[in-house]
Amino acid sequence: MITATPPVILAADAGRTPAPLNIVGEKTLVKIAPEDSDGRYAVFHLEAPPMSGPPLHVHAREDEFFYVLEGELVFEADGVCHTVRAGGSVGLLRGTPHRYQNFTEQTARLLIVTTPGDFAHFFVELSAITPPGGLPSMEQLLSLDARYGLTTLGPPLTTPPAP
Repeated sequence: MITATPPVILAADAGRTPAPLNIVGEKTLVKIAPEDSDGRYAVFHLEAPPMSGPPLHVHAREDEFFYVLEGELVFEADGVCHTVRAGGSVGLLRGTPHRYQNFTEQTARLLIVTTPGDFAHFFVELSAITPPGGLPSMEQLLSLDARYGLTTLGPPLTTPPAP
C-alpha cells in the first residue's frame, strides 16, 4: 500500500532547512527532503558562483541527476569533460566519478535530484562543518564521506577543458 504524504509547496527562495546550506561555497536549498518522499529521492537548488564546484568524487549509494537552469558548467564524468548550458542535463549512476565547475563570470543555477534521498543529510552535515568562505578540513570531509558512502578522489577542476 502506498502511503500518501502531503505535497511540498515552496517559494523560490525557500527550502526544507531553516536556512540555505553552504555546499562548497554554493548556496543550496533543499527543495524536497527525504522525509518528504519516504526517502526515495531528494531535490536541491544550487547557485554556483564563478569558480565553484565540488571535488572529484564518487557515490556508492546514490544516483544523481543535474539540470542546469541558468549559466554554464563543465561536468567531468568518468574522466570526460562536457560543457553543459542552461536547459542541459547530466544523469549519473552510482559508481561514476564526477565533478563540475563554473568557469564563467556569471553565477550558474542548477537542480540536483538524488535517489535515494538520504544524501540530503550529507549536505546538511557538510554545511554544518563548513566555515564561512572556506572548506572543511580533509579529516572532517573523509569522516563524513565514510558515513555516507562517498569517496573523494581528487580536487575540483581548476582549468577549463581545451576547446
